[in-house]
Amino acid sequence: MARILAIDYGSKRVGLAVTDPLQIIASGLTTVHSKDLIAYLEEYLKKEQVECIVVGEPKTLQNEASDSARFIDPFVTHLTRKFPHIKIAR
Repeated sequence: MARILAIDYGSKRVGLAVTDPLQIIASGLTTVHSKDLIAYLEEYLKKEQVECIVVGEPKTLQNEASDSARFIDPFVTHLTRKFPHIKIAR
């Protein structure tokens, strides 16, 4: 079974978490600079089988889109084009 990779995208830093191969437990993987994220993902995906990438939706305490949400949509579009063989979920 393949892993699920979770992305907490920020304009400066990006947090990554990943499940075990059986998708039972998720653990923090690393934090990378946002400009280095695609290169990191390319290397990671060469080594590990990933079934789905989940991108977090930043919300305020009022459950509205936060200011950082404006960075997420272009990132998800880029991610979808870069890795068309992997399901991207929000």
